[in-house]
Amino acid sequence: MTPEFERLRSRIDHLNREILSLFPALAAARKAYASARSAENERALEEIETKVSKLHRESTELVEMLPAASGLPLEMFEQQKAQTPRPATESRRDDTFRENLRADRVETTLEIDELLPTAIAAVESLLPKGWLDEQPRQMTRIHDLVKKDAILSLTKGVRLASESTPVHRFRQAVHLCRDYMENHPLYDHFAGAMLVPLMVQLARRGSNLAEVGGDRDERLRLLWDGESDQVDSTIFELLTAAACVEKGRNVEFLAAKKKKGEKTPDFRCLDHYPTVVECKRQQIVSDYEVEEEVAMQAIFRALRTSARSKGLSGTFLLTLSEEAGVIDVEDVVAKLVGQRLAPHPEQDRSYPWGMVALSPSPAAVDLPAKTRIYSPNMLDHLFGWTSDLPGWDGICCSVDASGEAVVDRVRTPIALIWKNVAANALRKRTWAPMNLFSAASFQVPPGEFGLVYVSYNEGGRPEVADMRVQAFGERIQDFEHSAKIRIPIAVLSRVYPRPLHEGQPDLIESGVRYVSSSYGDPSLFELYPTRIFT
Repeated sequence: MTPEFERLRSRIDHLNREILSLFPALAAARKAYASARSAENERALEEIETKVSKLHRESTELVEMLPAASGLPLEMFEQQKAQTPRPATESRRDDTFRENLRADRVETTLEIDELLPTAIAAVESLLPKGWLDEQPRQMTRIHDLVKKDAILSLTKGVRLASESTPVHRFRQAVHLCRDYMENHPLYDHFAGAMLVPLMVQLARRGSNLAEVGGDRDERLRLLWDGESDQVDSTIFELLTAAACVEKGRNVEFLAAKKKKGEKTPDFRCLDHYPTVVECKRQQIVSDYEVEEEVAMQAIFRALRTSARSKGLSGTFLLTLSEEAGVIDVEDVVAKLVGQRLAPHPEQDRSYPWGMVALSPSPAAVDLPAKTRIYSPNMLDHLFGWTSDLPGWDGICCSVDASGEAVVDRVRTPIALIWKNVAANALRKRTWAPMNLFSAASFQVPPGEFGLVYVSYNEGGRPEVADMRVQAFGERIQDFEHSAKIRIPIAVLSRVYPRPLHEGQPDLIESGVRYVSSSYGDPSLFELYPTRIFT
């Protein structure tokens, strides 16, 4: 390159360093003006903004001069631009579609089994002596599922009974890790699908957390001293802060206890342009989904009683075109059981409220190998239920395993696999966490730049999952916030926990990125994380 090219490049580097050095003063001036819009504060803000703009304008002009100063043919720069490869972080597969987020299409980044022993030892070293033993391990196991007439019920891939145990959430997570490592036959693989990977990632990011300043120790204590239903949110905040450190940011937690009327985000990044970060974690299932599952359990109990009275076993498929709470249970059950008399029971038969089909099975079924009760392998073999990518909203099922936790033969397998395609049901099931994004925006103090991270568990069938993220994208385009703050980028972290095979936990994460069209810059994603859990 020519001396002129080197001179220009040196000047550009100098200008960029000078711009970065002015960012703290610019942030302070913005905050002062947002807090008190006096003429003095306005002049100070205009002065620093003018200075930064002038430096940025000069830097941009010099960058445009580089090709001519290089002494090389200009066509080479055009050709090089055309051949520039896509960024390594950009996937050629569209990860906004649920169909693409499954075990055989997502590259493995960490092996849980290799990391868990060290990870759980590190987590336990933080806990107060005797805290784990206050609620014994057996309280987190799936004893109920081996009892006679037990019912397994999943909605959106979640077993509600596993998410609402009387055991403190963090204690449950540690106990599950121990049960998984010891291959306990009653290990709760439904809850472990999320909690075991969380413990691994929390320990793995420990060195990053050690670099976080501010209210970090108090935030950590909330894991065992705080409310059980806040543990998942606290872990999300800790992992997000640790991920920012991994990106090279200087992070400090802000006080967790907020004063009345004070807007306090979770933490602050002090380098580059000072920025606050607010994290929001959605509840695992919505109230509507809980109500819908209760209604489906009522149908299944009546169905099982009727099917048993006729010596009928198999998988009943139910597609509802009305909301579950308004249908006639007796009529639905009668049509489901009556499907056994159809010439081709496996073919859908339509009714005013939906469709039914039946895949009959023998009264006793041998499994390919010994397996844990209601493992993904068992559910797939008996009922065609795929844990990795379910095509239905939920399943209610039961088997007679004679009280055994590990079996190779079961009797009277009966399942109700269901989905609801009613417009109202789809609208309610595809709730988008815009309420969390809105709440997060109110945590950004006046005059500040804030980043928002919103996370939720996704386990719905592909159609519902895709409708949810589409709804969020559409609503965020119309979102408005106070003119006193700026939210240049945001990340929607969709998490897909599910057990596979014999119950091994597996976690996929998809970080959907959003950039403000008014003042955002996609290059910020090079400075801040887009994946938190994986």
